[in-house]
Amino acid sequence: MGTAFSENNNSRERSIVPAEPSHSSHFPLARLIQLIVLLQTERCPNARRLAEICEVSRRTIYRDLAALAGAGISVLYRSDRQGYQLAQNVFLQPPKMEEREALALLVSCRQWGSDDDLGLSRHANQAIDKLVQCFPEGMRTRLLAAAEILSDALDHLESSPTRREVDDQILLALTQRRQVRLRVRETGTSAAETTKLGIYRLAKLHGFWCLVGRSTRHCRVLLIPMDQIEQVELTEDPYSIPPRFNLVRFLASTAASSSLLLFSRPPATDAVQASDSPGG
Repeated sequence: MGTAFSENNNSRERSIVPAEPSHSSHFPLARLIQLIVLLQTERCPNARRLAEICEVSRRTIYRDLAALAGAGISVLYRSDRQGYQLAQNVFLQPPKMEEREALALLVSCRQWGSDDDLGLSRHANQAIDKLVQCFPEGMRTRLLAAAEILSDALDHLESSPTRREVDDQILLALTQRRQVRLRVRETGTSAAETTKLGIYRLAKLHGFWCLVGRSTRHCRVLLIPMDQIEQVELTEDPYSIPPRFNLVRFLASTAASSSLLLFSRPPATDAVQASDSPGG
């Protein structure tokens, strides 16, 4: 069995369709189930990643994807992310959450300090409380016992209205994948700088939340600490993230991962730069 592709309405997505079946081909059911779970839990894995996890060749993965398409399970190839995902209209039972996974979420939420939570710690704790109630009785009882002992984070600091507005606008931009217009002022300076940014990553580096993205003013990828952002305006302009952009590679190329000096180099938006070409 081979694999064929057909374009759909979204030029970034291609549906995998079954080719003529081959009676000599055999696809182990366990691997097909594993493949479905990976497509549900991994973020657009490519064929190489799927082959490594399943311990088979990429050719076998292509045949398996075609077999899923033949069984009515639509898989799309996302060219903008260079990987695969299940079609949105595919309804499958969500992967089962293990007890230790739920406990990890519970501990993380309870210890998430409000001074660096982007305004989400209260929502995170409400979410995990609701999630625990959905588990089977035995698992729910054990998690509730742990929740009773786990203390909340002690640093309950109230964010300023300005900081809450900045955080809310950044989170909104992430969900809508739209560019933001930023006013940035480096700590200890009087001059502010304005730029429009397409956010590639929101990352916590050396204890600071930072935006990494392409600035239209500087025509390159920059790293901007969020505590230096004074104002955020959400624009109507969409943007796309280069498929091969890699945060670790970006930080390594700028030596940002080993130094805090980037937070004091003027101006703030010139602190870090790197190429956002497909290779970088």
